[in-house]
Parts: sequence; structure tokens; C-alpha cells
Amino acid sequence: MTKFSALISAGVLLAAASAFAQTVATCPTAGSAAASKTPWVLFDLGSAALKPEAKPIIAEAAATAKARKSVKVCIVGQTDKLGDKAMNAKLAQARAQAVAGELIRAGYPAKDVIIASNPEAFGNMSLGSNDASEKDRRVTIIFR
Repeated sequence: MTKFSALISAGVLLAAASAFAQTVATCPTAGSAAASKTPWVLFDLGSAALKPEAKPIIAEAAATAKARKSVKVCIVGQTDKLGDKAMNAKLAQARAQAVAGELIRAGYPAKDVIIASNPEAFGNMSLGSNDASEKDRRVTIIFR
């Protein structure tokens, strides 16, 4: 069983899903000059577990959203192209939920959090090699 499967089986990642304002929605994708300032949270291969360095990034994103008086914060989960497409879709969603949960714990209102996933959106173009990039295993936090 993978780390991701174990977490899902334990219900750790999905326990608070009903607290979010929605299940899956569409968020704008980054592509402008502001995109370079868009926070990312990186994940290990096949994992939706937050790394210790993720919490300060998410706390800063919550503070930024409050300061900007953002109406919504979009949390977009992504994966590399390794592995099964269906599993990657679940993994991208679980990553977004993990970040959203921490954003809410950091004080941002759950009603203003939009969770989306964009599995395999970018990723390793060699399809199937083991050199997938860590930057493809991420969640992007977008302020609307």
C-alpha cells in the first residue's frame, strides 16, 4: 500500500472535506507576471502529506489573502505524469485538500476556499521515466 493509499484509508485527508465551500471547482491558472509570486507547496512522489516546510508557506498565504481581502483562494492540486491517471487525479485532489485544510487552520475562512485539481497538467514529458520534476508535484495557491 502506498503512503497516499494509507492516508486515504485512514480518512486523514478527507475527514474535513465537507467543511470546504465546494468539492471541485475551476480556478484561474497562473500565467501572468504575478504567477512568479504565486505560492507553491511541494510534495514527495506519490504523497499528499504536507512537508514541515509547507506550513509557513500556507500560513503566509493565509495572511496574504486576508491582507488583500481576497474574496476566494483557489487551491489547485497537481501531479507529475508518472503512474496511473486515475490515481494521479485522486492524488491531486488529496494534495489540494491537505493544503486547504492547513489554510483553514491558519485562519482563512473555509467558505472562501475553492479546491481544484489539475492532475498531469504539466509534468514529465518523457511519460514513464523516473525523472519527474518535484515542481510538478505541487499545490498552487491562487488569490482571486
